[in-house]
Amino acid sequence: MAAWSSDIKNGFISTRPELEPDFTPAAYNKLLNNLFPVNTPFTVFPNVHLHQQSSVPDTRATFTVYYGKSPVFLLDINAYSSLPRISSREAADGRIRRHMRDLLPYCPLPALHGVSVFGTRMAFYKAGPAWSNVLPARTCTEGAGELEDTTPVDWWDCDLLEDDGAIRLKEVVNRIRNECDNLS
Repeated sequence: MAAWSSDIKNGFISTRPELEPDFTPAAYNKLLNNLFPVNTPFTVFPNVHLHQQSSVPDTRATFTVYYGKSPVFLLDINAYSSLPRISSREAADGRIRRHMRDLLPYCPLPALHGVSVFGTRMAFYKAGPAWSNVLPARTCTEGAGELEDTTPVDWWDCDLLEDDGAIRLKEVVNRIRNECDNLS
């Protein structure tokens, strides 16, 4: 059985650079609206950011999924080409942690789930109101220098377009949808 329909999968693999330099946000928009259908209480809210602080302008997008008016899921998209750079992973990790801390007080579920992606490589995050940290915990050792990698590349350990990545994302989405169904 295919992980995703051909319409979903083609959004990630069949791009037209002459039309859009990066079609990834649109592909994720389609995917999220498939996982959280528009004819339900879920709303997928996109936010595109343009960062020109580095030598190469970086466009990224964040999607927040709301159940009614409450945030229940966060997806932060980064360019796949920047995954090998420690500074890019640290920046992506910091952004999703800050965003999750900001949204957590408004999440009605036992945990707020988030996914940081570089292209289709995914790292899964979660936080709960009774927890002291966003998981996964940062890998920081005492006395570590600036050169230590606190966000290892293997956190982005599965690919959306492969079966294990699709299954893992669908499990998180199903958990969220079931918990939302039980809110009433």
